[in-house]
Amino acid sequence: MTVEKTTKEQRITALSTAAEIYETAETHDLWMGATGQGIHLFRGEVIENDSPGAGVEEGIGPYVGLSGQTVLRKVLHLKDPRTERVQLAFAARERIGHEATLRLAVNGREVLRPPSPIATPLAQQYWDESLNPGEWSCSRWYYVDVPPGVLKEGDNEITVQVVDGRPGWELMVADYRNFYKGMLDPVVLPHTSWVSQDGGQTWESERGEYVLRLALDRFRKNGELVSPVIDAAGEEAAAVNSRRGVQSLRLDWKTETPVDTQFQFWIRTGSRSAYDAEHWDGWKPYRPGETVEEIEGRYLQWKAEFSTEDPAQTPLLKSAQVVAGIIKEADAAQSVRVVRAENARILRSSYEVIHEDYGCEMLRELRERFELDAVVAGAQTEFEKIERLMEWAYFIPLGKCRIFPWNVLDWIKLERDEQGAIQMNEYQQRRRDAMCLFPNVVLVAACLSMGIPARHVNFHSEGMSGHEIAEAWSNDYGKWVHLDATRDYYWYDPKTLVPLDTEEIHQVLVERLEQVERWDRPYLFHQDLKELVQDLPIAFREGAHPFSTEEGALVLFRSFCHFRMVLRYNVFSQERPLPVSQGREIWSWDGYLNWADDKVPPLAHFTHHTNRRADFYPTLNQTRYTIECSENPSVLQVYLETETPNFACYLVQVDQEPWQERPEQFQWSLHEALNVLRVRSRNSIGVEGIISAVSVEV
Repeated sequence: MTVEKTTKEQRITALSTAAEIYETAETHDLWMGATGQGIHLFRGEVIENDSPGAGVEEGIGPYVGLSGQTVLRKVLHLKDPRTERVQLAFAARERIGHEATLRLAVNGREVLRPPSPIATPLAQQYWDESLNPGEWSCSRWYYVDVPPGVLKEGDNEITVQVVDGRPGWELMVADYRNFYKGMLDPVVLPHTSWVSQDGGQTWESERGEYVLRLALDRFRKNGELVSPVIDAAGEEAAAVNSRRGVQSLRLDWKTETPVDTQFQFWIRTGSRSAYDAEHWDGWKPYRPGETVEEIEGRYLQWKAEFSTEDPAQTPLLKSAQVVAGIIKEADAAQSVRVVRAENARILRSSYEVIHEDYGCEMLRELRERFELDAVVAGAQTEFEKIERLMEWAYFIPLGKCRIFPWNVLDWIKLERDEQGAIQMNEYQQRRRDAMCLFPNVVLVAACLSMGIPARHVNFHSEGMSGHEIAEAWSNDYGKWVHLDATRDYYWYDPKTLVPLDTEEIHQVLVERLEQVERWDRPYLFHQDLKELVQDLPIAFREGAHPFSTEEGALVLFRSFCHFRMVLRYNVFSQERPLPVSQGREIWSWDGYLNWADDKVPPLAHFTHHTNRRADFYPTLNQTRYTIECSENPSVLQVYLETETPNFACYLVQVDQEPWQERPEQFQWSLHEALNVLRVRSRNSIGVEGIISAVSVEV
């Protein structure tokens, strides 16, 4: 930031790089690589209609066989067929040792896909018997290139069969009976898949949709970026803002716009540090470099709409500049000295995530029936409560668990001994006795029932089966923490003892990868796996157990390439939508938010990806203050904002007085000498958030 003084006003210029903008803005369908020169449209688009029902549930087989005269046909609709590359992405499995070649055709243009030992010799996950116990391989995602010129506007017909009728392939089918699980109402079935048993002479409607997608390598048509609120008066880092009026305002952006691409910019201004309709104007189109005619206040936001008419081209945003002319009015700023300031930095996700109601019926009953208050009684810190809940989820007996819905009350077995105490499991190994999804979803529910934000996450590397875990928000550490109730452990930084989240563990792995991770050449088969886990800069907590978790933890460390989460946390009060086969078959539901980056690129069969920390790890339970001087030198105006799930109220402490509920804006009356203000949030079941504080001397 630079400041120029003139005779009438100060001119403040704030310049933001693309990296700075990308980190803090809200983005949709945009991307910026670590070594990129700017922000651009996301590259990659998926055309599919199978996602809501893709997977396996008890009594409903997920596969259809390909042999003899069987032909499968699917139609996918395209508005714009232009793309630089196109792949057929499909979920399937192969018979170990088979010799059948697939014949795939798109609008009559054929492509052959030999058995995996021939087609993908470097991708052993498809054909290595040691990785695929049994007659059939594990379900995998397959990718086959087809000429992009064969696509057309409108309906595109895809057929699948085997050469010479040889058996060896099975394609996943998303059964219509499962579709309601993976989508909201209204449940509309697509009916675009058919099967023929006579080589394509006659056709019958399939019982579902083949898990067969078009993965298009092209830039998305539109994207949007919304900046955070900016203090045009240049005091964003100040603990107490002086009385400054913004007299003039001009914005400009450094961009590249190839032919058939463009930007549209918008701005809005307001007199409050957080947007509200009463104190802000609406979005207005803005031409870069022009002077803003009407200014509602010192705070502003800008918005950029990216668009392209050529799927091979994208506009590029490199930097942004705000130039503001300000006049400083007389105020108390010179008589107030900031002694100390601790103010939260609130990071918000670009995705609207619905938080769970801590008081919903299932969570209330879980807390009461399984005496969770007794489990955490005596814990000295909130994180110790989280550890105790993880240990409880590790030991609590689980019965027959159904993947859908996530009804933890049906999963847990309540058994008591002669003294009436709840009986817990005993193990002769460190891994517990249930599929990893179930104890970790139980842990999520237990945390939520105590007012602790928590969610489910899963991760995998190509060639490994993957794993389901939990993440909880820790007020003690001010961050999300990776938790695993399957073995009762977590990872941490041995230098600081701070627990890690999944992305932090992921970064340790990818820094050790020799090449960019690819499905057709996974690192798992081409690096020394013993060397990979030697001298790790992170460690895992063992806990008080007779058996070590070292072997399991190091094996799982190798799985931290791809990870994803369901884009809602209210899975206990609203059972749909959820993935049909969470943890039992290859992940195929397209409602996940997937993490990707330069070393582990986006997965071609999924729609939603991010490499922005704020999207995956928004900050919670923190309160940020903005303090401004007023006309009265002994009074400061305070504005509060927070991202607290189940928010109930703000709590404010002035000096050593008792904490009191206060509205989001109030006046702080000062006295001579030291003045101390502390603020925090409280949620609906009484859990208090992280304190922000400021001390000023008059």
